[in-house]
Amino acid sequence: MKYIKINENGIHIVFGITDKNQIKLLHFSKAEFDENDICKFGKECKAEDLVRKEQFIDEAFQLVQVNLAGYNRPYEKHGNKHICTAPGYLLTYAGMEDSWNEIGRKITIYQEDKEETHVRVETRMQFYKGTSIVRMVNKVINEDDSTQCLEYLSSFCYTGIEKEGKSNSDAKMRVRIPYNGWQKEMSIKEYKFGDVGLAQTQPGVYQRTSQVLEVSNTGNWSTKKYLPLGYVENTEAHTSLFWQIEHNGSWHYEISDQNTHFYVCVSGPTEVQSHWFKNLAPGESFESVPVAVGVADDSFEKAMGELTKYRRMIRRPNKDDENLPVIFNDYMNCLFGDPTTEKELPLIDAAAECGCEYYVIDAGWYAPGEWWDSVGEWQESRERFPNGIKEVTDY
Repeated sequence: MKYIKINENGIHIVFGITDKNQIKLLHFSKAEFDENDICKFGKECKAEDLVRKEQFIDEAFQLVQVNLAGYNRPYEKHGNKHICTAPGYLLTYAGMEDSWNEIGRKITIYQEDKEETHVRVETRMQFYKGTSIVRMVNKVINEDDSTQCLEYLSSFCYTGIEKEGKSNSDAKMRVRIPYNGWQKEMSIKEYKFGDVGLAQTQPGVYQRTSQVLEVSNTGNWSTKKYLPLGYVENTEAHTSLFWQIEHNGSWHYEISDQNTHFYVCVSGPTEVQSHWFKNLAPGESFESVPVAVGVADDSFEKAMGELTKYRRMIRRPNKDDENLPVIFNDYMNCLFGDPTTEKELPLIDAAAECGCEYYVIDAGWYAPGEWWDSVGEWQESRERFPNGIKEVTDY
């Protein structure tokens, strides 16, 4: 196997080009690559394990998972798991571009399936100077002469998230799930793999279970149950892997096992979880949602620090950041969605006296009664504002 090694901003990435001309993502970590970590039957592979090791690499470590309806997935029969996708497992390496821009290094990888589905896949990896994060996007192009139904496209897929260190995953691996909701924001809980159904079973035996940790969102309320964020750490290797899904609609990520390793697949909407699909006519393409993926020490605080640096880098310049206006909002701990002309005018005076530059009438201006009952109509309530809401906004 030919290795392509990339070390950028503290991220160690290793691709492997196999004898079948397939590109494999073998390593994505703060730690340096050790080839022996790919073999999970002891630190040093025994001779009888080499054949199985080759089989594992052949079936797994796909850089991109892309699934089209109607094609066989011979290596995976567990249904919900987004691995061994077709044509994901059929793709062959077609080249790589390595360049620099004002942000940092940019790598583009090309794959194709000329034999069966006739699709081409492009992977864009944008690094950011000064932070251990890379933004990843995959694009699939239908070069067949018939329409193809796309059911899944990963933004990031990595097998071997647990491979560094000698101890098993029960002992060293942790995952943090960022629960979120209205009035229950930012409830981040840490679990061992065994706590979420991913306990180590049958050590030294070929493993690909039906258990999957799924964290998903369906619909355009993108943080209604979870934040679009993931974090896993290896306490023995002192490394962490984390990601941010940059999408305001449906998204999904999963952690499970394949060929004795654990993998993570991160994406936007899916057919299984959110009943999403996209028909691609000949020549049409579809691009995955962007995902930012980073590495750090086994410290959630350090990982979030890297993510904060990245977020500040990608934030577009705007006058709000330059001017920093003072804003008063009438909802929280104040009117709670019960505005009227009589109530608003003295509050406006008080906010102005305090030096506020903007005044926000939040909720309820459209509702004759409870503010929630008329959500979506967005017509001013004359019961609340007898002379119209313009009287208040002008004031």
